[in-house]
Amino acid sequence: MAESLSKASPDRLEHHREFRHHGDLVVLGFQRLRRKYHPTTAERPGSPYVEHALSALSIDKVTTQKALANQLQSSILPPLEEHITSLLLALDVSRLRNEPGPNLSLVLQIQADLNYRLDQIKYLIATLYPEPTSVPNRTDDHDLEEFKAYRLSHQKINSEGMLALCMCGILNAANELIKQMNLSSTPSVAGGDTCSLEKTFHVSVCYAFATIEVMSDCFQVSELALVQNSWRGGRTSIRATLQSTIEKLTPSFNPTNVENQSQPPPKFIGETVIQLAKLTLPILKLSKIFFDKFSERGLSQERLPIFTEMCSDQINILAQSARHVAQDLRALIRLLSYASIHPANCTNEDFTKRAELLKSRFESPLFLVLMYLIPLIPDTDGLNVENDYTSWCVTWNNLMASAFHNFTCVAESYAGTP
Repeated sequence: MAESLSKASPDRLEHHREFRHHGDLVVLGFQRLRRKYHPTTAERPGSPYVEHALSALSIDKVTTQKALANQLQSSILPPLEEHITSLLLALDVSRLRNEPGPNLSLVLQIQADLNYRLDQIKYLIATLYPEPTSVPNRTDDHDLEEFKAYRLSHQKINSEGMLALCMCGILNAANELIKQMNLSSTPSVAGGDTCSLEKTFHVSVCYAFATIEVMSDCFQVSELALVQNSWRGGRTSIRATLQSTIEKLTPSFNPTNVENQSQPPPKFIGETVIQLAKLTLPILKLSKIFFDKFSERGLSQERLPIFTEMCSDQINILAQSARHVAQDLRALIRLLSYASIHPANCTNEDFTKRAELLKSRFESPLFLVLMYLIPLIPDTDGLNVENDYTSWCVTWNNLMASAFHNFTCVAESYAGTP
């Protein structure tokens, strides 16, 4: 490109210098935005600053959280999505190559629009929930409807964490794309070519759109839906632990073609250990069934209202239950694996204590589901769906109690021998 420029006419050289100047301004703009909104460098507005900024940004002075939430959903997030779409179009590689000047000028305007909308979100979220983004444990907000600390803190995490990181990904990818295309005097430090940078930019845009959708829905989904989002990792872990345990109990086989075969998991060893491992299968399966029943294909289909009478602390207990159960199940299987190798280093008390802890993990979530969620199921054509769920909980609880009883009986006979 430098050789072609050396042979170019003075007018073309001047044109090149002009869009390079625009490109430098665009690069500086992206860098400033990234510093301003990155979670590690962003400034947190204080109360006086928030009040002043809200007025300066022409956000209506509203006194209720509901009005602020509606404004975020209807007047702030949709324009932000439009600005990101405009940036996506303006940074189309073919457009930039054909008409760099006009598109770079457009990007400068979009940067100002993004700054305006992101400021609006930052100040509005700080007004909605001025507390730090730590996990809330309020026990006195059961009557605050959809504006309990648990929901508000999640919206703040969405804004200050997820959205900020997504936007920084967009800004960084767009910045490197401009430099990689030689539209700025600053060289690119990113690896890869223009095509890979454009792909990274598009991926960041998709993540941002998904986060905006989550933020837009935050005050419209039920408390159970919020809880289910926190269950995802735990449910995945429970399924993986169940599958791993089944494999460890399955007799080994010797395939004729061992090429590309993954290393099979070590098997359980010792009569009592194997018996205990088999008795964990009902516990694992019932654990999986419990969270499945109150997830996408179960209770969430019953059109529950947005809020319950649970306080934030109770919602958080329910939300963390899948993770705690998953951790305890993994710990139990690790104990069995350890006993297979070092049987004398384990005692029957190790197994019974672990089983008791795991059993106790279900007490609070089962109580909360029965007390606060199932009674809210609407009566549809006299089908008594509420009674069906209550009966299911009773049956499940009896089966789980039996599974733990069977496990404990064998565990108490463990003598530390192979």
